[in-house]
Formats: sequence, C-alpha cells, structure tokens
Amino acid sequence: MFDRILGRSFPAWVVVALALLFALGTVAFGWYVKRSLYLSDSSAPARAALAVASFPTMAKEVFLDIRETFRGEKPFHYVRAAAPKRELSGLSPLPSQLDVAVEGLMVRRGSGLPARGWRVLVGGLKIDGSIEDAAVLLSPDLEIVHHWLLAEEGPTNAEPGPPTANLTHGFTMLRDGSVVFNLYGEKALRRKDSCGRTMWTNTAGNYHHSVAADEAETTVWTLREDRTGDPAESSKLVQVSIADGRIEREISIKEIVAANPSIDILELRRVHEEAPTTNDSGRPGEWLKDPFHLNDINPLPRSIADKFPMFSADDLLVSARETNLIFVVNPNTLAIKWWSIGASIRQHDPDWLPSGRVSVFNNRMTRGYSEIIEIDPATKAKTVTVDGRAIDFYARGGGNHSVIPGGGWIIARGWQGTVTEISDDGSIALEFYSVLDDNGPILGKLSEALFLPEESFDLATLQCGNP
Repeated sequence: MFDRILGRSFPAWVVVALALLFALGTVAFGWYVKRSLYLSDSSAPARAALAVASFPTMAKEVFLDIRETFRGEKPFHYVRAAAPKRELSGLSPLPSQLDVAVEGLMVRRGSGLPARGWRVLVGGLKIDGSIEDAAVLLSPDLEIVHHWLLAEEGPTNAEPGPPTANLTHGFTMLRDGSVVFNLYGEKALRRKDSCGRTMWTNTAGNYHHSVAADEAETTVWTLREDRTGDPAESSKLVQVSIADGRIEREISIKEIVAANPSIDILELRRVHEEAPTTNDSGRPGEWLKDPFHLNDINPLPRSIADKFPMFSADDLLVSARETNLIFVVNPNTLAIKWWSIGASIRQHDPDWLPSGRVSVFNNRMTRGYSEIIEIDPATKAKTVTVDGRAIDFYARGGGNHSVIPGGGWIIARGWQGTVTEISDDGSIALEFYSVLDDNGPILGKLSEALFLPEESFDLATLQCGNP
C-alpha cells in the first residue's frame, strides 16, 4: 500500500529506506537539541534547532491561551495562585477605611494569639472590581488603612501589559511610607511615594526577586540577570540609590568567582566539553542553563552585626536556588566568607536574625512540604522552626518570610496564595487570602508580606490621600 506516492510507483525498499532515514534523522535531531540544552549552546544552529523543537509546546501554549480567554480565566494570568486543596471555610472580609473597595481580602483566625503590629500584604488583589498588582497596609486592628497600586508607569524596557500580566517580584517599604519594587515580567525597578506617585524608574536591566534596603535607607540591593552571553557575567548583585534610582555598584558572579579561586561553590553547574581532543587545562567547560537562579540578597544590618562575629556590617547574604546554596560575600573585597550547600532545597529568602542565626524559606521543591529553617553560621547546624506538615504548607516556588519581634513568623507562601502568621507557640494565629473569584475559588498570589511592630510606624506619614 506504500508503493505508490503521487501516482508513481516506488519499490518497497525505497519506502522502507526513507522511513529509516526519517527515524535516524529524528534521533539525530533530538540528540542535537539535547546537547544544545545540556551545554547551553548559543550558536545560530543550536538556537534554530531549539526553536523548531519547541514549536509543539508553543502551539500548545497558544491553544491554552485561547482556551483561557474563552473560559474567562485569562484576566488572572500571573496573579492567580494554585487552586486551593482544601475548603476555604471560616473566612471573614477585612474591614477597610479606604475610599476604594478592596474586595476579597479575607482573614481566618487560628488558635494562636496574633502579635500587635502593622502588616503589609503584596500581590494580586481585587480593587474597585479590577484585578491589580498592589500592596495594602493593615492596622494592628486588622483594618485596611492604605494601599499602593504597583502598576507600570513611565518608560520601561518591556512592552506594557495589563496589571494582571505582572506580579511583584521584590518589595520593600521605607520608613517614610514610600516603596521600592520590581515586577515579574517587567524590566524596571521603581520607587513610589506613600501616595503611589512614581518618584523614579530605573530601566537598566531585568531586575528580579529581591529588593532589600540597607539599615540607613540610603540604598537598596537587588538582583539583575540579562540572560545574554555568559550567565556568570550577566547574573549581578546591584546596589541602587534610594534617592534617585542611580546604580551605585554592580557585582557579577563572574567577578565573585574570580576573586575566590580556591572556593568553587559557584561553579557546580558547569559541564565538561563533550569528548575533548586535547588535555586543555584552561577550558573550564560550559554552563548549564540558568546555573545560579539568584533569588535573594540581604545586607547585614549594623544594629545586629555584633551577633555575627564571623561577618561585618553590610556583608551580603545571597541565595542561589539552582545549587541549593546560601553564601555570604563582602561587597568590597568580594571575598566569600561563608556558605551552606544542601541544608535547603530550592530555597528563597535567607534572612539575618537578631539571635545570630540565619533563617531560610526552604521550599523543598517536589518533597511534599516546605519549612522555615534556621542555620547557625558557626556550626552550620540546622533547626526546623516551622514544619510545613503541621500547617499544610508547601510552596513549590516563590515565597518569603520574616521573624516577628517577640516570637513567631509571617510567611508569604508563594504559589499557595496564602499569608500565614505563626504565633510564638508555633500555632497558626492568622491566615490571609485574596479571593479574586468565588468560582473555584480563584486565589490571587500573595507574593510578599511584612510585619512592623506597633510602635515602629506612624500612620500619619501616609496621610496624603490614596492614589
């Protein structure tokens, strides 16, 4: 039946030979694509092969995008959290003092005693009927008293998109009520005042994951990755002036590697060239794709530097997700002073603690549940302080946390779309949800959460009218 093609007769062996050639070609193409991915080959033939190989996935994404649009799911895009695995019962809406309607922001009280203080929740929220990427301030009495819209404004290196096409990917609030943040999918770092007016926009590169102010609030440290050329050269720690958004310093991973020739913790994701023909001592091999995935940076506050005798004030605590690595580097000498590999799995958000320990949001990707852990820098001993099995806590990606003075934690649970407050006795005190749609229900991702002691903040600093 295969011996006639387009009205012409062919011997059966020709058809079989063509089929074999096609099969061999498919295998060879698959091998070349796999090799290109494995060696992070950026040559033109490799890029062309990867584009062809990814076409079925691209087509699938287009069809899924069309399906989402027709189902009415498209508006939720990046801000949508994973579907909740348990019924959301016992929720109460948070009262508001705003002139705008913040809809669907709910709280559930647990058995623990909530701490007295201010809370900032950041993520996908429904405001006046529209889904926005925004931040809200909650009073110690759990009333919504202020909000900031974290939308694109002014020049940017990315095509402008709807508010739901982005999600906050690094956020800090300063003592004057202004905020510095970046958005997932956008390439700009921004500062807005307490009324939500843009003070400056820095479009120098693809900022992501983390924004951390120094204790004096003169600069913020953030992360940037251009993903062009050498990954070690394009992955950077960046210090930015809070006053005007000017870049004060950039440090690439390549520079840190060069400054620490006897410490090889940052070269774990290199691979050897295939079948080298010479014994070349100067060829280190190619990087795998996304070899570092830096996702947090924090300068050591001067006020607690004495609790960390191994380090100096303003040393940087950095997380590299792909290698399960946390390390401390001096930003002036670039000397790596300390590191921990394997105490956490695909972690986020290591923080300096007043106790002299380091806490970590340990995602434990694919391991069933997440944790908050503490590490003693002197001994590298690890302690689990929040066990996710006890509170249905599993964040495959994203997430952040901070310690509550006096005991307890506030945890933004990443893809779970939940902010959980743990009391000092380890029980759940509060759970916050952003319900974007009762159907499902559909939750908005709450990507960041801050806790401020009651006496450390004055609401009068924000009394300039909401945007």
